[in-house]
Amino acid sequence: MKTVKQLLFAALIGLLMVSVAMAQEKASQTAEPGPTTTYQAKFPITIQGGEYDMKTVIIDFPQGVGMPTHMHGGHVLVIVLNGEMTLKEKGTERIIKAGESWTENPGNHHSVVNAGSTTARVVVNMLLPKGAEATTIIK
Repeated sequence: MKTVKQLLFAALIGLLMVSVAMAQEKASQTAEPGPTTTYQAKFPITIQGGEYDMKTVIIDFPQGVGMPTHMHGGHVLVIVLNGEMTLKEKGTERIIKAGESWTENPGNHHSVVNAGSTTARVVVNMLLPKGAEATTIIK
């Protein structure tokens, strides 16, 4: 009786393994391709406890258009989706291309312009303390 149970158990395990293999093969033949991560960023920030708003804005900058010197009331992450943007801050200038990003700290004075040859599109994510101004132009 013990041998029969062992054989039955082995047959059940074998059947399970064959079923799993067949299901995986069938899934690989019919499954749609999944998304592909093309860019990932992680930016650590330290914030005080309190209420915040997360604001996301997508902005198109035609060739030659930009934002004059300004600052934000909270932490900002900007990702260039198309084209390229020129970021000017702290006496430096750098070009950020599609798929690249930059961060801005509260109160950081900077300006941006699309000096490229095509329209640039950026997505701007702001973490703003309740009541803080999103953008303040510096005169």
